Amino acid sequence: MLSSFLKIFEEIVYNERFISLNGFIQNIDPRAKIFSFTAFIVVAILARSIATLVILIMITFFLSIASKIPLKFFIIRTSFIPLFVTVIALPLLFITPGNSIFTINPVNITIEGIHKALIFTLRVWACVNSLILFTLTTRFSSIINAMEKLKIPKIFTMMISITYRFIFLSINEAYRMALAKESRTIKGESRLKTIKSLASMISTLFIRSYERGERVYLAMIARGYKGTTRNLNKMSINGKDMIFVFIIIAICSVTLSAEYFLGVV
Repeated sequence: MLSSFLKIFEEIVYNERFISLNGFIQNIDPRAKIFSFTAFIVVAILARSIATLVILIMITFFLSIASKIPLKFFIIRTSFIPLFVTVIALPLLFITPGNSIFTINPVNITIEGIHKALIFTLRVWACVNSLILFTLTTRFSSIINAMEKLKIPKIFTMMISITYRFIFLSINEAYRMALAKESRTIKGESRLKTIKSLASMISTLFIRSYERGERVYLAMIARGYKGTTRNLNKMSINGKDMIFVFIIIAICSVTLSAEYFLGVV
């Protein structure tokens, strides 16, 4: 258990290293990135051919290299969810009607089913790649600031900001609880006792998190909090940001238009 918590902290620190690099995506305004990656995800959802989705995935790989993110790290980090989605998509092989290529009584594996499963997996992979690339190259505070600049409701951004900060506090609290338990455990426990101990730790963590939330809120009220916060970070969109947005939208538009109207892709 302790190794799992340490692994989480290691991943967080490693991700911060990419954000501080002088890469291509890191130097783009967060608002431009939100707009561009949103358009990218919409195109991935609308895409209906394997070639289009492969092109979109290759674009994310190219952007990760341009952002100085090791390609091997990026592929490993983004491949878990598509593998999980592939398992979910397996029933499509059997329930989709069409030309049968393999029969396992009483079901058939069809070409159309394989095509649908592959489209679904690639679509999720393209969306996941864009989201992970966005988070690896953008500070969380900048994301919140950009969302506020884009007129996203304040209550929504506040909830996300506070939740993000409480995640690390909860992880740290759980780590100290696990460390205290292991330091008091002399010999191995039975599986039933381990489950009881884990349930007790989860309930205690929930109560402590609730109490901490109450204390933080009362402290904010005592310091004059009235439902709004001020952000001192200034943002400005320059020519480079506009060019990035234009290129992403142009690539997405060309690939999608070629698929829908020309049947090229």
